[in-house]
Amino acid sequence: MKVALSAIFVLLAPPALAHPGAHGGMDVAALAAHLFETDHIVFALIAGAVGVLAYRAGRRAEAKAQEARRHDPR
Repeated sequence: MKVALSAIFVLLAPPALAHPGAHGGMDVAALAAHLFETDHIVFALIAGAVGVLAYRAGRRAEAKAQEARRHDPR
C-alpha cells in the first residue's frame, strides 16, 4: 500500500510542470544558469532529503531484521 501511495504522489507532480518552456538549444553557459534557478535548487534539495531519509529508513529496517534473526530460536 505504501508503494502504491508513493507512486501516486510521484505521478501527481511531474517536474516538467515546474516551469513550462523549451529547454533545448541552450549553450553550456545558459544551461548552467538555468540549473541554478531557484526551482531547480529546491527540487535538488528535496530529492537529496528524500534520498537521505530513504537510506536511513532502509538501514533501520535492516538493523531490525538482523536483530529479529539474532533472537529467532530456530
